[in-house]
Amino acid sequence: MEEGQKKKKFPKGLVIAAIILLVLIFGCLFIVYSFNSIFGGYRIDEKNAAASYCMKAVNTYVIEAYEKKGERIPTDREYIIKGNGRNIEACELVAESGECDYLSDRKKMYWVVKFRDGVPCEAWCCYRPIKDGELRYYSRDEQMEIYNKTVLKNGKNVLGYYNAKEGVKYFH
Repeated sequence: MEEGQKKKKFPKGLVIAAIILLVLIFGCLFIVYSFNSIFGGYRIDEKNAAASYCMKAVNTYVIEAYEKKGERIPTDREYIIKGNGRNIEACELVAESGECDYLSDRKKMYWVVKFRDGVPCEAWCCYRPIKDGELRYYSRDEQMEIYNKTVLKNGKNVLGYYNAKEGVKYFH
């Protein structure tokens, strides 16, 4: 009867192994979070540089399209051009959708370029579709704040932003 009354205990080795495993998991998560937080400025730089690149490529595409038609780029109001990868969607400024050879062929890269007075003034890019409500000014501090909130998602929700008047302000 004494054997039936004894409670089964977990082996000490299994308890120690579980504790070590938990410490390693939390340690790895902390290292990943710290790594992404420390190098967040470089990731924001990369996204902002991509937005700048998109702006220049789309500007060249629009200039060439209007030169072929023998017309001038309209300066009467603001125009928005959207696309992803090399694809440019049809809009008021560019009548037909097309493919821009100057852009990168990353199909998951969505971008938007705003033209004002016939020249590009702002650009946004992201690895997800960009909503119309997101087409606004972003300060570097605001981008870092958004990045830090989504750091475990690798910052994919952070928009790259470029303002032609300000240029790119690099972290490093």
